[in-house]
Amino acid sequence: MPLKIRMFFAQSMIASLLAFVGAAAYAAEPGLAVLMERMQTYSHKLQLSVAARNAPLAGFYLHELEETAESIIENIASYDEQPVGELTRQMFMPALELLEDAVDDADWSAGDQRFTAMLEACNGCHVASGHGQIRIVPASGNPFAQDFSVQPD
Repeated sequence: MPLKIRMFFAQSMIASLLAFVGAAAYAAEPGLAVLMERMQTYSHKLQLSVAARNAPLAGFYLHELEETAESIIENIASYDEQPVGELTRQMFMPALELLEDAVDDADWSAGDQRFTAMLEACNGCHVASGHGQIRIVPASGNPFAQDFSVQPD
């Protein structure tokens, strides 16, 4: 077989291997920092939804937060030798479920309080995992190109 054809096949095989490795890396579960960034974004959007008394939208962001937290619980047992998966299950999930109950009941006074309690659970988890320097606070303003008000049907 001529050298030119062998080089073509070798390059094709290498390109295929790189594509496969790239696809596998893309499909891999994101790391803790990426998941925490998602949680922070969803939490802020949840805050704006609760403030707007928009139960369907708040329910959507509660669901997204729950899925992200479940991903941490299932896929990241530890980080910096701390049991972040278990801490998320024990500290964050109960606070999230209480907030979900308030939103489901359209109890907005409780929703406001439970949103604050959810952020306190986040901060408690950060302290428990040795990352107390990460302090989440209620956001001010809406930096998103999104309207959080209840929309007419």
